[in-house]
Amino acid sequence: MDNNILRVDVLPDGQSSPRTLVLDPGLHPLVTGQITIHGQSARIGASGIEARITCQPTLTIAVTDAQGRQLITQQDALAQAAGRQALFQHAASENLYGMRGLALSDNSESLLRNNGAIVAAGAQGDGGAPWFFTSRYGVLIDSAGGTFDTRNNQVAFSGGSRKDLEYFVVAGPPLQSMAGLAELTGRPPLPPKWTLGFLNSQWGSNEGELKQVASTYRAKHIPFDAFILDFDWKAWGEDNYGEWRWNSTSGPGNFAPDKFPDGASGLFAKEMLAQGVKLAGILKPRILLYKVGSTTEFHEAAAYANAHHLWYPGEPIIIDYFTQRPARDLDFSNPETRSWYWKHLEPAFDAGMHAWWNDEADVTSAGGKDFYFDDFQFLNMGRMLWDGQRGHSPLRVWSINRNYYLGADRYGYAEWSGDIQTGFQSMQHQESRMLATLDLGEPHWSMDTGGFWGRPTDENYARWLEFAAFVPIDRVHGALHQHRQPWLYGPVAQAAATSAIRLRYQLLPYIYSAEATAAQTGIGIVRPLFWAFPDDPAVANDTSSWMFGDALLVSPIVTEGETHHAVYLPNGVWYDYFRGTRLTGGRTITVPVDTTTWTDIPLFIRDGAILATQPVQDYVDQSPITEVTLDIFPDSAPSSFTYYDDDGNTYAYEHGAYYRQQIRASEQQQAIRIDLDEPTGSFHPALRTWLLRVHGRVAHSISIDGKPLPQERKGDWTAGNDRFGPVTTIRVAAGKAATILVQ
Repeated sequence: MDNNILRVDVLPDGQSSPRTLVLDPGLHPLVTGQITIHGQSARIGASGIEARITCQPTLTIAVTDAQGRQLITQQDALAQAAGRQALFQHAASENLYGMRGLALSDNSESLLRNNGAIVAAGAQGDGGAPWFFTSRYGVLIDSAGGTFDTRNNQVAFSGGSRKDLEYFVVAGPPLQSMAGLAELTGRPPLPPKWTLGFLNSQWGSNEGELKQVASTYRAKHIPFDAFILDFDWKAWGEDNYGEWRWNSTSGPGNFAPDKFPDGASGLFAKEMLAQGVKLAGILKPRILLYKVGSTTEFHEAAAYANAHHLWYPGEPIIIDYFTQRPARDLDFSNPETRSWYWKHLEPAFDAGMHAWWNDEADVTSAGGKDFYFDDFQFLNMGRMLWDGQRGHSPLRVWSINRNYYLGADRYGYAEWSGDIQTGFQSMQHQESRMLATLDLGEPHWSMDTGGFWGRPTDENYARWLEFAAFVPIDRVHGALHQHRQPWLYGPVAQAAATSAIRLRYQLLPYIYSAEATAAQTGIGIVRPLFWAFPDDPAVANDTSSWMFGDALLVSPIVTEGETHHAVYLPNGVWYDYFRGTRLTGGRTITVPVDTTTWTDIPLFIRDGAILATQPVQDYVDQSPITEVTLDIFPDSAPSSFTYYDDDGNTYAYEHGAYYRQQIRASEQQQAIRIDLDEPTGSFHPALRTWLLRVHGRVAHSISIDGKPLPQERKGDWTAGNDRFGPVTTIRVAAGKAATILVQ
């Protein structure tokens, strides 16, 4: 484990207790640092963190960083652990983050948790983590639930679920502490590459309609990669495991008979896949109890669940709102439930349903009262899919879920923000909800773009699609028969939405490389500004802008009719992505907003950036990518970008079947130096050449590995100007190491 993580386990009366699902079951023991004992005190130190432990008058644990600066202090640790609580002293005026997301009805729109929070997964896009962090460190307490209270420069944690108190301190600024959190709880695996494209969720559809919608996308060359299907795909309400299988035949009790006649055979999925369209389907944690036409006789699935005690404990019988029939929810913490559920879902997977949408495992209504599931119900649904599918197929597991609790990431888990309203106010609220969720350690977030309830105006739709192009998962959805295809919102909105979607597909090499970084560090492509600029107080609670990877800062338009948009740019040099203007940071700028075409997105490139793009395709990997463009904005400080690729669908990358190549750039006295490192991994992509666009320099000569490009090769590079100013364009071979000097 990294040397900036300290583990503390306080055992009152020597009693330990099992870890919760928060911590990675494969977590390796901490490497013991140097231990120094002086009388009644001891020091335990590593390269990045140190703890001083004193026993008199009470057990006190004081943690400092590598420079000796105090991080936190816990006094009277044994007594606190006996009471299942912890009290940490921290520096005055230090902002706190993490703990809890923002619920559907929470309009605070703040990332700060200086007033504490109840730790719970909650409902409808909420999330929880027994974790708080500052600009200098983070603290993780292993617990299912609990409460953080803050007062007098103290953070008190109570209501923990374990007998002993096991916690971890991670030293370092947010990007380091979030990486440490992922080390402890499990890093997210790589998702299927197609999930990074544009996804069309839909409720109220059938096989013929979806074929027509897919054909229209393709005819208009609006990129999209998948349909995510609601209730429609299932034989919901039928006997014989109707909740698990395709709605392919008419049967008694079926609320929507025969909507997908070619679903169960796999023919429909094959036809969609031939057009580059993948399928994902909704799953519910509940099943109906009785056979069609009966009020007492269990159908097959319910009879098995009842006989094997698979019901969620303590929940009363509910009335399923779709069929108005009695139903109960399953307990996914039970290993038998998980294996049994997957066994009957497997035929749907084999018929082409290769990703999943888990719904309504957060809260249900029984007798007019809300019944909340435990923090791990959604996590365990994701775990069911992870274990089942990985044991059956090499294809990557992916699910999207309606709440989040820390630890779920390791199961191919994503979250969406619930059944949100349409409109600009709701859209704006999703910015803070996304960033607050990222502070909990969930890098894969999404929303019902356009809003679930209601119909967005054309302007609202266009601006929302632009916002969604710069979130981890780009998908649209609406309530029953509320469709969200771009051509349904008028030609102006269609053009704006299409442009945003196409920009995302152009950025796919950059996005997928960021996903590879997330799989290594837990840091996803979207980062709150204070993660990247922890010493800038102006961004401590900025929810209107964020970093999209290392290179881009985005600040979407989320106000109706806005004519000028204010954006704070942190210190440094920035470039307006669309206008090319060079800007000095450390200040708020105002950019004009196009109220006629709605096509502008406030997007800025950070100096030193290396930005990878590719030609736009109608869907991910439609054809082999043989050339990738690298826009390089060299700075005097060295910068780098690691390009990554693999097959995009399987876990072969876990065994070395990937392509990884680091590109480094720096501005020297008389030249710009670009280093292409030797690639690693056994995967061989179609990539043959890099097209390097070196901004800020009109070259007079180019050398590769110390050899000038001969005059007859000058066609391989050109010098001139583009919207950013002077630029030199060079085409070089990919797949090998090289050093390029631009003079």
